[in-house]
Amino acid sequence: MKAYKTIMNGITKVEEFVLCVITVVVTAITFINVLSRYVFHSNFAWSEELVINVFILMIMFGCGLCTKEGSMITLSLIFDNVGVKGKKIMTAIGTVVNLVFYGILIYTGFDKVADQIRTGKETFSLGWPEWVFTILLPIGAIFVALHAIEYLIDVLHGDAACVQTAETEGGNN
Repeated sequence: MKAYKTIMNGITKVEEFVLCVITVVVTAITFINVLSRYVFHSNFAWSEELVINVFILMIMFGCGLCTKEGSMITLSLIFDNVGVKGKKIMTAIGTVVNLVFYGILIYTGFDKVADQIRTGKETFSLGWPEWVFTILLPIGAIFVALHAIEYLIDVLHGDAACVQTAETEGGNN
């Protein structure tokens, strides 16, 4: 348990660093593209392709970090009104369902990557192999799945904020 948390804290630091770097690079590329379009009347078509595909990684890392904190979008009407045991049960069921979805995403993502490698497809503007961008989705899904497991462990051990809130509000059933 402690080893898993230590590893996940390290992964989180890497994700946060990558997100910061991606945000700076994507913002700079987009600004330069807009500037070149209006000042020099030329367009960096490759930049749009790069930015759109890197946003996938940003979204997946962001979802992973939100999952770690238990702050993904939820229907809290029922969840907020059950006790600690109810929250643990609902979180376990939700995590299993989410892990099945992430598993499907990982499997189909890597299957698509293998197909793109086999066919040698390339991106339109950059001429890069398409799998370079496609692989970002299943990799991101792996990180989200790891954080979902981490959150489930936190909830089951009473370390998550939702369980601590339920305990302080007297929902110990």
